[in-house]
Amino acid sequence: MTRTSPAGAIALVLALAALPLAAPPASAGPDQDKDWIVSGQHVDAPVPVWHADTKSFSLNTITTPMERTALWLPKAWTGDAASGEAKSQLVIPKGRADLAFLGGEGTVLNAAPQNPGPGNTPIWAGLGADASAEWAAPDEFDGGTYTLDLVNVDGPGRMEMFIDNGDSVYRFLSSHDTAYRSVYNPRHTHLYTTFTQPGRYTANFMVTARAADGTALYTSPITPLVWQVGGEDPKEGRIKDVRSAYSAARAERSDGSDARPSLTLAPYAGREHPGDEHLTEMSFSTGDPSDTGRVWLTVNGYFLTELPVEGGAATARELLGNADASVQAVYIPDEAGAAARWISAPQAYSQRDQQAVTVTDGAAQIAPEDNPDPSPVWNPASIDVVDGAVSVRYTRAEGAKAHTVAIRARDPQLRAAYKIEFFEEKGDFTPWCAVEGTLGAGGADVKEQDLGVCKDQPMYMRVTLRPHPRSNATLTSAGVEDLTVSDEFGTEVSLKLRGAPEPAPSPSPQPTAAPDPAPTAAPSPSPSPSPSPSPQPTPAPDPAPTAPPTAPPVPAPDPAPSDLLTVPVTLSRGHLDLRVTQGADGNGMPSYAMAVKDDTRTAARASVLRSLPSVTLAVHPNAYYVRPQSLSDPGYDVLGAVGAGSYVLPQTQNSDIVWPGFSTEGVDYTGLPDGVDIGVRLLDGPAGAYAAFFQSGSLGGKPTVHFDSRDPSKSAIHTTSSTHMHGNWVFSAPGTYHIAVGASSGGRVLAAPQALTVTVEGTRRPGGATPSPAPPLPAPTVPGAPPSQDDRARPGTPPSQDDRAPRAQEPSGGQGSGAGGTAPVKSGIKPASSTTRRVSRAASAPAAARRTAATGAAGATGAQSGAQSGAQSGVDGPQSGVDAAHASSGSGSNPGGPAAAAAAVGHGGGGSWSPYWLLLLMIPAALAGGGAAHLIGRARR
Repeated sequence: MTRTSPAGAIALVLALAALPLAAPPASAGPDQDKDWIVSGQHVDAPVPVWHADTKSFSLNTITTPMERTALWLPKAWTGDAASGEAKSQLVIPKGRADLAFLGGEGTVLNAAPQNPGPGNTPIWAGLGADASAEWAAPDEFDGGTYTLDLVNVDGPGRMEMFIDNGDSVYRFLSSHDTAYRSVYNPRHTHLYTTFTQPGRYTANFMVTARAADGTALYTSPITPLVWQVGGEDPKEGRIKDVRSAYSAARAERSDGSDARPSLTLAPYAGREHPGDEHLTEMSFSTGDPSDTGRVWLTVNGYFLTELPVEGGAATARELLGNADASVQAVYIPDEAGAAARWISAPQAYSQRDQQAVTVTDGAAQIAPEDNPDPSPVWNPASIDVVDGAVSVRYTRAEGAKAHTVAIRARDPQLRAAYKIEFFEEKGDFTPWCAVEGTLGAGGADVKEQDLGVCKDQPMYMRVTLRPHPRSNATLTSAGVEDLTVSDEFGTEVSLKLRGAPEPAPSPSPQPTAAPDPAPTAAPSPSPSPSPSPSPQPTPAPDPAPTAPPTAPPVPAPDPAPSDLLTVPVTLSRGHLDLRVTQGADGNGMPSYAMAVKDDTRTAARASVLRSLPSVTLAVHPNAYYVRPQSLSDPGYDVLGAVGAGSYVLPQTQNSDIVWPGFSTEGVDYTGLPDGVDIGVRLLDGPAGAYAAFFQSGSLGGKPTVHFDSRDPSKSAIHTTSSTHMHGNWVFSAPGTYHIAVGASSGGRVLAAPQALTVTVEGTRRPGGATPSPAPPLPAPTVPGAPPSQDDRARPGTPPSQDDRAPRAQEPSGGQGSGAGGTAPVKSGIKPASSTTRRVSRAASAPAAARRTAATGAAGATGAQSGAQSGAQSGVDGPQSGVDAAHASSGSGSNPGGPAAAAAAVGHGGGGSWSPYWLLLLMIPAALAGGGAAHLIGRARR
């Protein structure tokens, strides 16, 4: 069971008791005094920050202390009422049983979207990751694990955070389902955040890690993140303490008028914008057109908005929930007028109501904050696991395409992240198939997983379990060698428990051939009983950050093209953006360039800017995706026919797949009235193949295709304001692609096109198609200065060659899992427990005869894909005829970099390897972040 130590229990009770039982005064009200009200932009919050000097954490909104900020979700839409989309609403569609946790079909929620509208409206919010925590994890934290924990949410309704995959969802955090309260080793993620009611929410977060020696716990204070859902800009509020303001206001009219105040709630009749049909109009009137003042509206007692009263009236239009909300108006008259203060009697209303209701009765007091369905508090002092056994069971029903995987802990108290990976061989770095998730309340999880590229192949299966830092269980990894992915298979992992005696050695068991039947539906962990309303945790005093900013963070200016890193690198995982940068020319006029903003931290310790020609994106078999029937809308033909496969870099981050987006965040649009168009063009690729970039529609709705190499009209992304966006990249076949990216504005070239290399590793050998040149890019009307070959780093950033990348590793402190991600590794930390199980080769056909493997070495590009891969696996030699725009991009004859050259030259015609060339190969491969052992292993095959 989850136990709380006496000292921990006392501390928790004191923290909870510190908040008054009575309704709070202004402290829980508006946020006009916050340093930063965030809306209409890309924002990461919470961001865990590690303070090495004090061995503690704090939480930020980007770089501003989180408690000094508020996220505002206003109404936003695209297009008109007939054909547009309400970006601040989410309608639960039919046929999506996986969305039942949000409500019934047709329910409409307030939503911060996963995919925002123009100008990142209404807000593009997500979770963040800070290098301080990522780099500290391997050495400072037990198992390299730290968690972002949601303690509770105090607000008028429910809050959910999840990723939509088009035909399924991945849940992160929930205000009411305590199975979803922890994110393990958080990574940069953008997702939906939904709210069942409008109003002000306070989500209380903390960060937890255990010291590497397993003793002390490192934590942050419980820190609030405020979400203002709906309403007007909180900065415009004038009332800081509504109860004090009401007490000080005039109690009776001074003009003898018999005017009678009222509050009317009615379905909004206007249809100016998408989603208007779901809104409720809240109309306040004093009954006298000469009255002025302010009116404060609440939902279930929580602040919703503050409006000016002019001409005796004020109106708000908000999205109420599907369940009844208690709405109240508090009127504070101006001192100069004759009106009297007034509080309306609370009135229940919902988005389902179709008739107007007018309230004229007054109330004696302002309603207290009272969510009829309060969020439970989750903040255990310890999580004590008695039995560490965890079973993993895969089944596939007859005729089904996907497997069902059920992960169950024998002890339901276990809370952990898990990751299940299938590798071609044990020493490989990138899995062909992978699934991750969390074991929350009940210690179980069930998911659907498509194992198409791994099916019927002998694979190395690795299960990594990352327990919560408050648990007595420790990081554990277990493997099964030469496992054939059949219709039914499984294994069992035994977690090592801290303080438990070491088990006696035993023969390695075989994987389970006939697993227990997997559940047919996702498990429903025993729900926590609805608690009675209780005081919420009080945020502890915040650590004193050094010189915290008092204004929104201002991005540092982009470096000049000559400051871009040009050392060739291959990136196969992590976040990056194809960025339009802005600087100044010799006359002080704006100048622009293209760069890769590399946030992967795999080839450098910090985020850096690189030239496009120096970067190769490596796409592995784990990106193979088969278009499902659920995405049958013709807009998704960019994925090929239903049932057809392609290689997709998903719109939302997958820890094992590179995540490239686009950014103009450093561009000042005031001098660009025509906006900025990011042009994308396929220069060459495998014969008959195509590439595309599109953004998914909400919950599988119609997508937006920005780039499709088969359609000349789909070749640009138009932006009118600072933009940061991600989408789905599609590559229809294995091979090497060169994609040119540039920028223009109203026909004026801002940044000349430069070529980026993408290598797609197939699932079959040999399979290397010959690249087919595409028509050349039109010559720019205004030539852009190519990046200098000066390999200087961004100002203030050490050169990347001195920031050697972490090496490839077995799961350890640096390997993300579950809702967490892949953190860099500074030193090899061994897992607390690691076992390998072997399947007898005699039981099946020889592995070499049955294995179907990758095309060439991971990261092979350009000449490498010809000279090296051709010698290794029969792939055709290097392609020719690349146009001038490509040739001038700086790729040269070997865009694969030193590692590729070493591999190409070092492989002798007789099939033997020279140790000298092996040494030359290992050094640049290690610098590039792939790991020499991984690259050599690939090359030898």
